[in-house]
Amino acid sequence: MACLCTVAAPSVHHGYAQSSAGQVQDFPTVERSDAERDVDALCALVREHYVYFAPREDVWDATCESAKQEARTEAAATPAGHLKLLEHMLDQLWDNHVSLNVNSPTSPRLVPSGSDYWIDFTGGNAVVTAVRPSSGAAKAGLKVGDRVVAMNGMPVLSAASDRIRHGRNAVSEARLVWALNAQAAGYRGQMRGVTVERGGTELDLFLDEPMPEPSGELVTYQRLKGNIGYIRIDDSLGDDAAVAAFDAALEKLEGASGWVIDLRNTPGGGNTSVAEPMLGRFIRGVKPYQKAGPRWEGEAVRHVASRGPWRVKGRVAVLAGRWTGSMGEGLAIGFDGLRRARVFGSPMAALAGGVEGFELPASGWSVRLPSYNLYHMKGMERHVWHPPYAVIADNGAGPDVALQAAKDWLNR
Repeated sequence: MACLCTVAAPSVHHGYAQSSAGQVQDFPTVERSDAERDVDALCALVREHYVYFAPREDVWDATCESAKQEARTEAAATPAGHLKLLEHMLDQLWDNHVSLNVNSPTSPRLVPSGSDYWIDFTGGNAVVTAVRPSSGAAKAGLKVGDRVVAMNGMPVLSAASDRIRHGRNAVSEARLVWALNAQAAGYRGQMRGVTVERGGTELDLFLDEPMPEPSGELVTYQRLKGNIGYIRIDDSLGDDAAVAAFDAALEKLEGASGWVIDLRNTPGGGNTSVAEPMLGRFIRGVKPYQKAGPRWEGEAVRHVASRGPWRVKGRVAVLAGRWTGSMGEGLAIGFDGLRRARVFGSPMAALAGGVEGFELPASGWSVRLPSYNLYHMKGMERHVWHPPYAVIADNGAGPDVALQAAKDWLNR
């Protein structure tokens, strides 16, 4: 019996059709690859669940059209190629709160967790506005205020365009800044170089791994001069044990006349089950601290309840910056919304909305998408809120001006 269609993939199964003469005709039907199934699912998931989809719709349509073709290639048939295709797709959403739960030795580094300096585009220039202390960038001598000329030998705007594959004719400033910082973080296993202009001189800097050496502690603390209790959360807002560690730090510092809560190393975000008990040590009763958008199916307003053997009294300064991420940002706006602290620092990681995970059907990998908005109690979206007491939060190997500003206020 003659085949009625061309087999376009190595794996086929047989379907059946009824001819006009009543004969059953057998024809091969192309089986969709794993990459095709995941691409189709991802395209649909983003359209249905991604709360910030509207301004990205045209770019996403072009992304999906291209990805569906690429999913049929031999390269996408390998696990590495399959993953790379999905990573390229997610790049086109220019959102650091979008991610997969899997990576390879060559995957893009996540921002902010895997980054060590931040670029803003001001006055037509790419300018360094934050350098993560003790990171590869800080050790290489990168400074706030440096103008970035090139990354890995490529002119800075050309380097950024490598992450912008669709919609290049109308790139918003937000998308450009995303691309600049994505390229600054680079890829796992990749050597990074950056050329900067400083005081009229160009400097070539070579950066080691971006992440600082971890402290090995969930929470660190010390009593500063002037009887100031200083507590730093070391990217542990996703670890339930951090609550007990935070309480232990409070006990060691009991009697402090003022407090600094340092959230500048919380890029990985975390959970309300960890953050809310910490916040509860600073208030009396039950109070609202954050709002959720209409897509959230739970309570529209998040509340926090007081707890613990004693309540922290006195002035509280909170420090926040570009490596204050997600739940860390929630804590910062919570302290501010409760009027329980002054928040000092720079714009935060701006990880927009609340994230949910969705499993892809072929690979079983999970894609994490912001599916609902989150707001400061005053109504501003969390990711656009900035610390009201502006000061450089992350100054690389330079002096800690944010901590100094907080101490100056507490010691008045």
